Amino acid sequence: MSKNVDTPRTYEPEQTQGSLFAWPQFDIEYTVEPYEDTPDLYTFYPCGATDEEIITSWVSATENAVVDVTSIR
Repeated sequence: MSKNVDTPRTYEPEQTQGSLFAWPQFDIEYTVEPYEDTPDLYTFYPCGATDEEIITSWVSATENAVVDVTSIR
């Protein structure tokens, strides 16, 4: 019997952590720096981080690069 390769795989939504198909979980906070002439700047850092930790543990992205994960899931 041949396998139907045109049928997409389906995955259960309750995939456990460690699965190749599970979304990673991050406890993060963010700030938004609004700009009038360019996209806003989002800066993400660990939840509950001290001011000293934020200095070395952050990443920034412009508004047009930020996507709501639930919209692509």
